[in-house]
Amino acid sequence: MRLRHRRTQEWLAGAVRITDLVVAPAARGRGVGTGLLDVLLLPAMDDRAWAVTDHQDTAALNFFRCRGWRQAVHPQPGAHPAQIVLLAPRPPALSEIPVLP
Repeated sequence: MRLRHRRTQEWLAGAVRITDLVVAPAARGRGVGTGLLDVLLLPAMDDRAWAVTDHQDTAALNFFRCRGWRQAVHPQPGAHPAQIVLLAPRPPALSEIPVLP
């Protein structure tokens, strides 16, 4: 699926954009990334959040897909850099966000 320019502008205007979400290898698998993502999505309204990652970053792709994110843009064959756009499934409810000390 390719997002058309007008539709992209309408949908992504004002949406939360995730470009870098990095968790130290020693902290992975402990819910740190999910907690960070939940906090970053607090300002997201009407399911409008998106992330960009490289098509070869399987760890990032798996992270987002396991949380219900949908791939919206598929890279063109031979395109460089080949980036993938993922759309959030829904914004988190405030009651689901842990309170940070």
